[in-house]
Amino acid sequence: MRGTLLLTILNIRSSYARNIEEPLDAAGGVPDTLQWWITPESAWRIKTFALDHDIHTHAVATRPGLLELAQANNRKHYEGLIEAEHVLVFTNCSDAAEVATVCSGAGLDPRVEVAAGRFGFWKPDDARYWSQSTPE
Repeated sequence: MRGTLLLTILNIRSSYARNIEEPLDAAGGVPDTLQWWITPESAWRIKTFALDHDIHTHAVATRPGLLELAQANNRKHYEGLIEAEHVLVFTNCSDAAEVATVCSGAGLDPRVEVAAGRFGFWKPDDARYWSQSTPE
């Protein structure tokens, strides 16, 4: 599956369901992420919550300049919480060799998961991520 993943790694870990947020400790830990999967045909906003491995996904309308708009939106709403930002371009995010190459180029572990052919997203650890709460 071809697409561009805007991956924003945050310096917090949280639980949407329990309404808690805490800074990552000095030893690191698993961070929350904010991600945008963008293709010419579809786009998704993906938020992972590290404390309980919850994930929220939202289909968004595609349009020219969506990558830049997503970056600006991330910076506006998560200013001071952004640890790192990466733009990962995949010709096939289902290809393990390509995922390894693209992720290693950004200094990331190759943990891209494809969600039922809809989007690819990066997992901050090897745990299973699934929707556990509903955004209000």
